[in-house]
Amino acid sequence: MKQLFLLAQIAGTEIAIRSCVVESVISVGDVVEIPGSDPTIAGLFALRSRVLTLIDSQFRVTGRKNKVPHGSFAVMVEIDNHIYGLIVDRVMDVIQIEEQAVSQISRVDPKWQSLVDNVVEVEGRVIMVVDPAILVSPDYSIAA
Repeated sequence: MKQLFLLAQIAGTEIAIRSCVVESVISVGDVVEIPGSDPTIAGLFALRSRVLTLIDSQFRVTGRKNKVPHGSFAVMVEIDNHIYGLIVDRVMDVIQIEEQAVSQISRVDPKWQSLVDNVVEVEGRVIMVVDPAILVSPDYSIAA
């Protein structure tokens, strides 16, 4: 059986997200920052009469907060009946992967350890599968 994955980049690293949780991919316009918010929250963004929370995905990996440039990409995901936008460096492709190509992680860079639940092999590359629910969770630890 095959599974669909969205391939993207976060903090310069290629990642995969299961397409079953992806609503869409958007280009972000003006972002309104929220003073005093958790540093993983990049801000709010208006999309078709809805206000969405944008998550600074690279902050979860690097611990460095960046402003979201106009035109950045966000992967829209639904988690616990809320829609979030995960800021990514770029979106690369949507691919089908055989179920046997998805495997448990054995060893991964410590800064990614808490964000990754599996890895997939694509054209000879091992790509980490990121769980969006962990990215939006306020309970996190950043590797030093």
